[in-house]
Amino acid sequence: MKKIGFVFLISFFFITLVSGQKYQPDTAIILEVNKQLWEPFKQTYAKHDWQGFNDLHTDDVLRINTWNGLKEGAAYKKANEKSFQRDTEFERTIDFRFEHRIHNDSIGYEVGYYKITYEKPGEKPRSFYARFHVKLQKENGRWKIAQDWDVDKINGREVTAEDYESPLLNGLK
Repeated sequence: MKKIGFVFLISFFFITLVSGQKYQPDTAIILEVNKQLWEPFKQTYAKHDWQGFNDLHTDDVLRINTWNGLKEGAAYKKANEKSFQRDTEFERTIDFRFEHRIHNDSIGYEVGYYKITYEKPGEKPRSFYARFHVKLQKENGRWKIAQDWDVDKINGREVTAEDYESPLLNGLK
């Protein structure tokens, strides 16, 4: 009976040790996601390239935010087309900092913060910050956004530059 108890105890510790190990992000997948998705996202967003921007999303994408509510698939992409074609006097950029990046070969979930900066000639640049959660999906060898949720307030407190600049977050590698 003591042998069975000892074997059980050793097995329990081994299972606890193995199952308790923290997920380690796959750097190769992160670099692939950055190259296929986040760098083109930044470029198409800054250039108001609605076609390129929409191509970074699945056809059935679910977009959620407090400004526009829920938009799915074609409705979201049509809204991007209209929005990106508006004549503006300012330039805009977007950048990201990541808190969590979890992937396997075909799906990913990322959480972080973004910063949008608007620059108008003769005026001081203005920046806006928010927190995002995205579900990524690999389609035909390319990473795309399948679900995108963001907010500018967490527990009633505005997301700030301090949140975005936190040393606990990572930028694009």
